[in-house]
Amino acid sequence: MVEPLCYGTIPVGQAVGPLAYVVPRDFNQRRLAALSGRDLSACFRTEDGEFAEPSFLYGQHSWVMRRHFSWAGSVHAKCDVALEGPVRPGDRIHVTGRIADKYERRGGRYAVFEMATVDDDGRPVCTVRNSMLLNFREVVTRRRVAQADPPAASAPDPAKAGGPALAVSFGPKALTRDDILSFYAAEEQVYGPHASLHNDEAAAKAAGLADIIAPGRYSLGLMSCLLGGLHRDRWLPGARFSVAFLRNLLPGVVLRASAIPRERSNLIGRPATTIDITCMDERSGLPVLSGTAELPGKGGWSPGCR
Repeated sequence: MVEPLCYGTIPVGQAVGPLAYVVPRDFNQRRLAALSGRDLSACFRTEDGEFAEPSFLYGQHSWVMRRHFSWAGSVHAKCDVALEGPVRPGDRIHVTGRIADKYERRGGRYAVFEMATVDDDGRPVCTVRNSMLLNFREVVTRRRVAQADPPAASAPDPAKAGGPALAVSFGPKALTRDDILSFYAAEEQVYGPHASLHNDEAAAKAAGLADIIAPGRYSLGLMSCLLGGLHRDRWLPGARFSVAFLRNLLPGVVLRASAIPRERSNLIGRPATTIDITCMDERSGLPVLSGTAELPGKGGWSPGCR
């Protein structure tokens, strides 16, 4: 039985799953077409074979938690990802979700979902914590009445970051309505159909949006393309991301994902590189995503690559 996820009665700690899914063999073909107008297949291929563009793993709460709960009109606010290794087309994955927390901030009510994914042999693939703004329409209506947007995070300034003044980027990518539908449909091919703000215009408008929006993880998909182009799959085992989604990805935005090295650190006994990651809307000059990533030092970052 599916029950409404009401903030006041959110059952923190409740788990759902595990549920098993198979990644279709043509997943990358469908997914990458929505991320770029050029052939990116080489970015996700190694001598061991093809691996799946991993951002589809970051939004599994949309399917797993909705086996037991319903919530409409929410938007993705924050995402923390810990990757352990690649998933390959044709693999079966097993996903367990739980409601990890809830909190209120500046009038927003948030639910935090934690998703743990393992492969068929029980080896960890990734753990993801997603903070979802449940009362998006209420918050955006109040913001419009106040005629003010919340302060936006600015893109990292390499001159102030303490590292070399060097960035690599992927884009620009003009986001079309068809891109949004195709990107989301690639996930539906894994998990099954689900009407949402990402493919249902009526649902988007009911939430106070002008049109459907891309999932926030679309920006992280662009980041996967950037890192895959640099290092194929060598950045995946041990990669950590923590990002905030700052603006909705409506059709017409022109996106560029960028990464700037900040400092050397240590990750589980191995050298690692901390980078600032940003996705900008070049049309408005405003960031839509901002955060950090910590990548394994072995192949995790190579400033000379483009």
